[in-house]
Amino acid sequence: MTKAIVSQTSFTAGELDPRLAARHDYDSFYKGGETLTNVVCLGQGGVKRRPGMKYIGAISESTTRFVKFEFNITQTYLLVFVALKMYVYKDGVLQTNINGSGNDYLVTPWDATEIQDFGYTQSADTLIVCHNDYVPRKIVRSGSHSSWAISNMTFSYQPSFDFTANYDSGTFTISPSNPVVGDTVTVTCSGATPVTSGHVGGMFEGNGGIVRITGYSSSTVFTGSLVQEFINNNSISGSDASLEEPVWSASRGYPGSVTFHEARMWFSNSTSRPQTLWGSVIGDFWNFDRGSARDDESIDITLDTDQVNAIYHLVSGPHLQIFTSGGEFYIPDRPIKPSSVGVLRQTRFGILKKVQPINVDGATMFIQRNGKQVREFLYTYQENSYNSHEINLLAPHLINSPVSMAAQTGDIINEGNYLFVVNGDGTVAVFITNRAEQVTAWTRYTTTGTIKQVAVVEDVVYFFVQRTINGSTVYHIEALDNDYYTDSAIQVTNDPASATVSGLSHLNGEECRVRADNSVMDKATPSSGSITLTRTATNIEVGLNYNLEVKTMPVNIALPSGPINAKMRRILRVSAQLYETAGIKINGKVLPVKGFGVGVLGAGVTNFTGIKSIPILGYSKTTQVSVTQVDPMPMTLLGLTVEVQVTG
Repeated sequence: MTKAIVSQTSFTAGELDPRLAARHDYDSFYKGGETLTNVVCLGQGGVKRRPGMKYIGAISESTTRFVKFEFNITQTYLLVFVALKMYVYKDGVLQTNINGSGNDYLVTPWDATEIQDFGYTQSADTLIVCHNDYVPRKIVRSGSHSSWAISNMTFSYQPSFDFTANYDSGTFTISPSNPVVGDTVTVTCSGATPVTSGHVGGMFEGNGGIVRITGYSSSTVFTGSLVQEFINNNSISGSDASLEEPVWSASRGYPGSVTFHEARMWFSNSTSRPQTLWGSVIGDFWNFDRGSARDDESIDITLDTDQVNAIYHLVSGPHLQIFTSGGEFYIPDRPIKPSSVGVLRQTRFGILKKVQPINVDGATMFIQRNGKQVREFLYTYQENSYNSHEINLLAPHLINSPVSMAAQTGDIINEGNYLFVVNGDGTVAVFITNRAEQVTAWTRYTTTGTIKQVAVVEDVVYFFVQRTINGSTVYHIEALDNDYYTDSAIQVTNDPASATVSGLSHLNGEECRVRADNSVMDKATPSSGSITLTRTATNIEVGLNYNLEVKTMPVNIALPSGPINAKMRRILRVSAQLYETAGIKINGKVLPVKGFGVGVLGAGVTNFTGIKSIPILGYSKTTQVSVTQVDPMPMTLLGLTVEVQVTG
């Protein structure tokens, strides 16, 4: 028999894909784990219990869309869209009596399906919302937290396009015969009947002249305002003419994505022109008049590619980034000008339309169109180009048909940047990145229910959670909170101390866990919104428990006789380096943290810092350690040392 010592002092590679079980030659193998559930990877190398979820409120609808709205660091809101309604939460509190209407919501036009498809962006106190079936809307906050207005966007000029593009058989006659810029002219068509009321707001061009169409008389006659004088005022051959109608309309559809970049508002993803993007006049967001292509005038550009690339999302970063169904592009011009604008393709992965890309630590994160890879679109000045690296290469199993994504910026409490990806199965894949400390770790969050949406508002992470409470399906808004150890939880402070806790109607009939004055008490089931404890307490938390697990990879030790991966072995002893930890098990055995002495045995469980060891019995063909915790207590695991005995 041979003994060996194996140590793991870092989990900064996160949870690793099962297909890496044989990669003992890979450095990340010894910095990751087979399972990292409901834990956070620390820059120092260890892992700790994830925050619990504070209960915010209940929603009757099963489908929502979370949108953050941040005017400044103090005026921030979570906007919750449901079918035909928008709720407003300020600092986790539902705003009531919106606009004095008596309703706790703003009426909106989008149904439960449509809220999943719209694109949006924000400027100051205005949220712009786009959907292919609706005129773009403005949602404006004004005056107070409960004052919100929604209205159709009104454009001074729309972009236009010639959808017919063939008038060879006709001619166009201009009256009067010598108009000057600003004159009202009448255009009469003969030999063709191409004109419809839908052309109003569009352009007629021919013989160097441009007419903005303002009126429709018949299929052969329309009126307009002369924008640019004609070289020849006689009849214009149809082959030399262009009759454009507004790009956005009920018949042609509306844009589906929007952003602001370089003092322009940009639209794309139009139903009728899916490969085109439009930029407004600089400083005039409602004006898409292309004029004479001066540097400050509007921009109209169509992707010229070898396949149809519908533009799904626009992102303002170091450049204007363009994410399409078939690849990733950007506009290199800085500033962007109509006379020289061009688009460069960078990569060919394509984006999942229903999840908007998001900026994390200088890179734009997006979901590849297959719904399996998370990629970062990152510009490097050395290469003068963008790359789209797969950031879940070591943990592709954690991404499963994503439906929502949000990012949290690192701060004093959260020592890294966090990307939350909500999967279709209700789990959350969490990516922690701290480039300075070389932390690039994926973990998994689960709860007693399914998570359906996520948003981050002023560094607060909000989840929309479907739960089964006392046999009924309910929908909660909850927020991660570092002071909580349970989910869907509330905390109360009793002064004087009390044994009664109220405010638990959302958990009626469901078995809950209770923390009282930092100690775990017996389980309790709320009735009529309250519970009564077996003793009085001052600081109490009541919520749903969640389990965590940290399981190491199967370690292969190189002995003089060869590797041990095919040999029987057993773990003789596991030593855990802990920090302020209580209530954990190692391979199913409780790790004792209480000592012996006068007054110790009768005391409650206290948090432990230091090294604790435990013997393990039994043989296996893997050398793995599983650390679990089934009670809502603090847990920080800094490292593990395993003594292994090998036979054969």
